[in-house]
Amino acid sequence: MKKVFRVLGFCFLFILLAVGALGVYAWRQLGAAPSAQELKKYENLPYFQNGHFVSRTDISVHPEKMSGGKSSMLKLFLAGNDVPELPTQQLTSASFGTPEDMAVYWLGHSSLIIELDGKRFLVDPVFGNAAPVPGLFKRYVPSPLKRQDIPPVDYVLITHNHYDHLEAATLRALKDRDALFIVPLGVGAALRSWGIPAARIRELGWDESLQDGTLTVTAGETGHYSNRRPDDRNKTLWVSYILQSGDKKIYISGDSGYDADLYHSIGRKYGPFDLAFIEIDAWNEGWPGIHLFPHQAVQAAQDIGAKEFIPVHWGVFNLGQHPWNESIGKVASLAKERDVKLASPLMGQKYVPGQTLTRAWWEEVK
Repeated sequence: MKKVFRVLGFCFLFILLAVGALGVYAWRQLGAAPSAQELKKYENLPYFQNGHFVSRTDISVHPEKMSGGKSSMLKLFLAGNDVPELPTQQLTSASFGTPEDMAVYWLGHSSLIIELDGKRFLVDPVFGNAAPVPGLFKRYVPSPLKRQDIPPVDYVLITHNHYDHLEAATLRALKDRDALFIVPLGVGAALRSWGIPAARIRELGWDESLQDGTLTVTAGETGHYSNRRPDDRNKTLWVSYILQSGDKKIYISGDSGYDADLYHSIGRKYGPFDLAFIEIDAWNEGWPGIHLFPHQAVQAAQDIGAKEFIPVHWGVFNLGQHPWNESIGKVASLAKERDVKLASPLMGQKYVPGQTLTRAWWEEVK
């Protein structure tokens, strides 16, 4: 019996250590939330009420409308990734030279490298999983670029603080880089807690801009929400981005539900756009105002006056209860019907508007 108790004791100790290690790991991913003093600075903003930022779209979740009912929420977290091997073009630090006038690299999901008039932007870089603990929402397609091979960048853009857009390990890896971190209001607290100097962080609210010579970076409105920890729901903002340099304009949608007035307003204020990156995945009838459905993504491209758009927020994470290729298939078909120009580069493929040809590569995957 003594041996049995000894074995049980060792097992219990091992479980305690494992749980403790997992807790420490998760805590390091959270990042700090804005303090009460910081939140007071936002009280006069029309989109900040009762201590929280607010969305014009309905951000409520209705599990009963999901396929399979309430049990679907649990299934979503536990779902495996039944995805075939997807084609990518591998990148290293040597793949990048001097930033071009306009070139882009889609790294999967919403992660991008954008080159515009000699400046390089890194957008929502996530190289691991979209959760604070390992194993949940892990990338089912490895990034075509390793974290250690990220080239020199001038700006790091974060659209909001969800784990599929803001990865602590990547931000820590970039903290000593000579780059400016542009984030929504309140998100700077997390970056500072990860060691990024406050002097290299710029927080923007909706319709606020940063000017750097001929370059203008503007934060646009989206219909979404934020949270990263149990106590910070909607205490940080969520944004889209408008990049303009000379006569070139690029739109980055971030995450958003559809609202016709919102997208038409962006088109009137800032459009038309030479290129737009618009989210197309993780939609669900259970949360109709949080992400764009395929037909809404195509409509949004039309609303803002995009000359062409690249679908993002797909192909990497299982976040919406649909097959990995369902969204892109629907979007491509609708874009063709409506005569909307869609570009679909491989993950890691260099895309130059007007020069690079793309194809419906997802149709070739078996």
